[in-house]
Amino acid sequence: MAIAIIVDGLVTVNITPYGGSQAALGYTRNGAEVTFESFMLDVMGDENGGDDGPPIDVQYLGETARIRCELTKWDTVQALHVLERHASSAAGAPVIIAGSALINQDSGYLALELASTNRTYSFPKVFPRNAIELNKGTKFSTFTVEFEAHRFNGATLYTIA
Repeated sequence: MAIAIIVDGLVTVNITPYGGSQAALGYTRNGAEVTFESFMLDVMGDENGGDDGPPIDVQYLGETARIRCELTKWDTVQALHVLERHASSAAGAPVIIAGSALINQDSGYLALELASTNRTYSFPKVFPRNAIELNKGTKFSTFTVEFEAHRFNGATLYTIA
């Protein structure tokens, strides 16, 4: 394939809430930003001075992705699912009992899709880990959320269609 300028066009941010059906969350300002973060472990060895030297190899342990969306147009009902953060919570009433809100074991995650006419990225297991920002005032509101994606069933972090 030739080197080219890539323009995906308008991206619709879709979510599949906990056990529900896929629905449009909304549209972003300046697109969704996806950051893939790898996890690696240094393998130390006497060939390079042991623990005090550089690694003799690096072991790849997998990766996660962070998807940041600053939405300027969104569905308030779907935004409530994001604000819940976990299937066992309700917006404004988070689960706070230790051990009762595990993301993987309790299926406490959403699915996220960044759909455009050129390509669609699908993340089958995401949850809003960091701050969720919602501004209110006389200017238009924004809803900013950063999702963290993990491998689904130990295999798929994302797919591209």
